[in-house]
Amino acid sequence: MRNDHRTILAIWVFLTLSACGTTHRFIDQPQLTVVGADKTARQATAELFDGGTPYTVRLCEADPVSKDCKQGSGGVRANGVGGLFIPLVLNVSGMTVSKQSPSDSGWEIDATVQSKADGIPPLCRTAHGQILSRDNNTITVELQTFYCNWLVVGNVVVNADFSIDHIDSQNKVFNGYYKITFHGTGNVAGSGYYRAVIVSGQPKASTLQTTNQTSRMAVLTRQRCYGRCTANSAAARASARATW
Repeated sequence: MRNDHRTILAIWVFLTLSACGTTHRFIDQPQLTVVGADKTARQATAELFDGGTPYTVRLCEADPVSKDCKQGSGGVRANGVGGLFIPLVLNVSGMTVSKQSPSDSGWEIDATVQSKADGIPPLCRTAHGQILSRDNNTITVELQTFYCNWLVVGNVVVNADFSIDHIDSQNKVFNGYYKITFHGTGNVAGSGYYRAVIVSGQPKASTLQTTNQTSRMAVLTRQRCYGRCTANSAAARASARATW
């Protein structure tokens, strides 16, 4: 009977460990390639992240050769256990950057992460992170130590790193390697290759200025026209009555 219990315990431990993901596929500082022969790594990075905030980044698992999303991928994944060693799958579909400011190493950012753990969205604090642009022309987006709470997991501390090995700044696309971990009442890890697309953002200052100038001119035109247009309308009505 005791041997049966040991066998069951060994199987349970094996299944628990096999459910856990790994960060072994993450490459910290891969060599960067840039679309556009006339662009340096710094120029491409600046163009990629030069939009106003907020902007949204969509993520998917991708093929390292084609750089395209894998079929059916709606985000990047991590596996682990939560609660009483319940197998858990975390899916991160993207993030929204609400604040971005220049720093000595690149940019400092505030972001909220769009994710689900076993289909249930978590409640997460805003992640404070950075976009690192190093002297060796390598780039990494880091979101470090932010807190989340899942109904089925509890409180956890999350870390996410996205190194960049390819930039297409014209189409707002970048690729690279990711690793995601969280620890607490649940433990999850995952890594792989991703594709990211910046899909929205606020217009630049010049665009906003042009829009505001156009709006002001329209208002002035209406104001200048008001008296003349009113008089013309009254004359038209009088002419019509006389014709009848």
